[in-house]
Amino acid sequence: MRFDSNQAWSETVAVVRRNLEVLMAVGGVFFLLPALLSTVFLSDIQLQIMAAAKDETALEALLGQHIGVILAFAIGGSAVQFVGYLACTVLLTNRARPTVGQALATALARLPALFVATILCGMGIALVVSVVSVVMMGLGGALGGGAQALGALVSFVAMLSAMLYTFVRFSLLIPVMIRDGLTNPLAALMRSWQLTAGNTLRLLGFYTLLMIAYLAINILLSLFIMTPVQFVLGAGQAATFVAGVVTGAIAAVWGVLLTGVLTRIHAQLTSGTAEGQADMFR
Repeated sequence: MRFDSNQAWSETVAVVRRNLEVLMAVGGVFFLLPALLSTVFLSDIQLQIMAAAKDETALEALLGQHIGVILAFAIGGSAVQFVGYLACTVLLTNRARPTVGQALATALARLPALFVATILCGMGIALVVSVVSVVMMGLGGALGGGAQALGALVSFVAMLSAMLYTFVRFSLLIPVMIRDGLTNPLAALMRSWQLTAGNTLRLLGFYTLLMIAYLAINILLSLFIMTPVQFVLGAGQAATFVAGVVTGAIAAVWGVLLTGVLTRIHAQLTSGTAEGQADMFR
């Protein structure tokens, strides 16, 4: 089936609006809170890393000193956000109108499979990028001379294209696990690959527009909220906390909308099958 981005977005807005209260409650816990905590507790480390970016020895020492905290926030934050995405997907797609507790129970049950699938997805992307890199480096070496610069550029574009292509093909992993009920990580990845076939470029264009909008909102809020806040409060903990709240609020809205988008894309691409007939909540 041909993907229609306008239909996907209009349906996303409708279904999120109808379930806004419960979705934002889940988003506040599983998207806003991790962003707030990471901003508050990692801001000093991030500043130190940025300051040491040009000194390789100092940077390695700094990363070694804080690697435990960084990994704890990265893995823990990812786990919490995964639960949020899974739970929101359950709330958006289950006709039985589950409670938040039931949605969270389903999310926790699917969490291990999602972690494994994410690792497999990352390995797949790394493999594709590595193969493309080796091929393009070989071609670049064969060109020789001044053509090597062009070869390097072509190699970068090819690797980026391969990475984006693989990402798009696996982008429906979460709705596949919830809507299709696939708990086998490999089967879920294969199902996402199957559903996105023939719509890769259209999906990539849609995802790109969403990401541009997300970045634009971040920049605008930084200019119109964080700049005055830092001017009034200075660069202390109060300003850092406000920055965390703003970042977390954006993350919550983004997480809820992204979940809605993915569920509606999945519904659209499976519209000819039984699982594609799930009604939006009224």
